[in-house]
Amino acid sequence: MESIIKKINSNKFLFSVFIISVLSFSACKVTFVPKYDGKIAEQIELVSKSVDKLYLTMLETTTEADGGRAYDKFAEQYIDIDIELHSLLNKNKARKGNEETIRICESVIEMFDKYKNNHKNNNTISDAIIKLNLVYLRGILYPLAVAEEAKKMSENNK
Repeated sequence: MESIIKKINSNKFLFSVFIISVLSFSACKVTFVPKYDGKIAEQIELVSKSVDKLYLTMLETTTEADGGRAYDKFAEQYIDIDIELHSLLNKNKARKGNEETIRICESVIEMFDKYKNNHKNNNTISDAIIKLNLVYLRGILYPLAVAEEAKKMSENNK
């Protein structure tokens, strides 16, 4: 009789361990984060610098009054930035577990396109709008850089 009680108690213990393990593992959520990519980090920095150059060049070397801010004078720079932004988006889409970075990229592209189209439609841009565009784009490009750096930090903590 004692041996039967020991078996039952032993089985209860094993069953309890099994249940606790299942519950513990089901409560955990594993999220895979893509590895840090130094080339993407460099490309983000390049895009940020290109945006700065575009708007600071407009601000420092032209005026709205003399027609120096006509869209066609900056179309090539807009195109170059657009190409880099879409390249970043495509590279990030190709990486699994990268949904947040993809959303940030899409937001940057949407905002940049809006600003570009406003400049194109108005064929000029004021100092105030240049400054606002620059602040907003810097503000949304920064989280893109931080997101990539966070991937490097997560690798270092493994």
